[in-house]
Amino acid sequence: MRLSDLIKDGPEGPKKEPEKKKPAAPPPAKEEAFRLSELGNLQELQESAAPIPDLPAAIPAEEEAAPSPFADEEPVEQRRGDRRGNEQAAPMPDLPGAPQVQRAPEEEEAAPSPFDQAAAPIQDRRQESRRSPEAAAGEPEKKRPRRSVLAGPESSGEEDAGGESLIIDPLLNNPYAPLRERTLKFIIGFLKAIAEDEKPPLDEAEDIIYDFIEEPDAMENLYNLAVSVLDESNSMAIHLFNHAVYSMKLGIGLKWSQDRLVRLGVSSLIHDVGMCAISQGIRHKEGKLAPEEIAEIRSHPQYGMEIVMHMYGEPFSWLAEAVYHEHERENGREYPQGLSGSQISEYGKIIGLADVYEALTHHRPQRKRLLPHKAVQEIVQTQKVQFHQRLLKVMIEELSVFSLNSLVRLNSNAIGRVTETTPGQPLRPVVQLIFDADGNEIGEDRFISLREFPLLYIVDEVEESELPTNQ
Repeated sequence: MRLSDLIKDGPEGPKKEPEKKKPAAPPPAKEEAFRLSELGNLQELQESAAPIPDLPAAIPAEEEAAPSPFADEEPVEQRRGDRRGNEQAAPMPDLPGAPQVQRAPEEEEAAPSPFDQAAAPIQDRRQESRRSPEAAAGEPEKKRPRRSVLAGPESSGEEDAGGESLIIDPLLNNPYAPLRERTLKFIIGFLKAIAEDEKPPLDEAEDIIYDFIEEPDAMENLYNLAVSVLDESNSMAIHLFNHAVYSMKLGIGLKWSQDRLVRLGVSSLIHDVGMCAISQGIRHKEGKLAPEEIAEIRSHPQYGMEIVMHMYGEPFSWLAEAVYHEHERENGREYPQGLSGSQISEYGKIIGLADVYEALTHHRPQRKRLLPHKAVQEIVQTQKVQFHQRLLKVMIEELSVFSLNSLVRLNSNAIGRVTETTPGQPLRPVVQLIFDADGNEIGEDRFISLREFPLLYIVDEVEESELPTNQ
């Protein structure tokens, strides 16, 4: 299956011709009310999961706990034993046992779905919100003060934001490399604090994600850094940075509100916090893992959820739930609880897909990386039952783009460098030709827009070592 066919037909394949008897268009209002929870289980599996043992009761709080940001779910019950040794924490249930996620009664009205396709594009909303009266009068605009959206229940209102993506700068002069370094510094400090049983503040993470969103061309530049910078050290900090960028791209493609994007970004930055409880010998082991090592690795969502609740408490139950659900899948066949469909946190669904994409596109001790468009093909062809179809469609649109400055081979056998992407046509970028079909280097600047030449197309990406000058 070619990637161009996936973009044209979607992850479900070519659409069948409709019968011409009595075409009846669905009511527009029903389409606008599209919601993940209404679709049920796409794989037609049983909706009820296996019984899960309850987690031991949490330490009672003096104040009433904040309501969950998910309208159709109650906050996850957590164990919050003292980690400093004064009291012994309650023992963790053996896998696959895990805490039970309580659900609100079905008759309660569901919150608006963040997967609503009728939402206005985030860039349009951001552009409108940044147009202040001072700017209209020709006076300098005052930067909008930021407010924290992490603790407590989730707001149902949409936050406006501004910005418009322009042509992205080349990788070597990427203006957002300092933001990447700032993010890595935060992640390293966060993980170090967790390892020392200290409570690291999350306001720096929140401020970083605001920068991801509010700068007009930040996401495309950061995506370029995430897919282009090769890391063979298996660094958790680099993995978490890349993952946050991919999750944010998916969230923006879903047209989520700014508040939801900030929460998604912060949860992505720390989603593997439970790995701090796994020994480095297991985390960095090359080769096949033993069954007991696999079981320990699969415990990290449980550890992560416990760490978040221990450090930040009930107002951050949405964050604990996102961390805990990152390995749940749409078909209900993954861990730790075997949840399916609407039982899974919507943050967890995006984090899970971004995690697979990041793992495929970057080096791991057990294997070499796949190129981005090959990773998209791999997910759609082999794992599409594990992810929601809407998410797969957004992934094809947002993450199959050839990264800027990546080397590509055309069907004419010429080699070029991607210099500009084409909105709506991820496989038809602008390419600067650097080697002709015979392998001769082209000295002059020669650019070609593949959108204007339908007979030319990219057949593959090229590694630096494969250039004719390195043969």
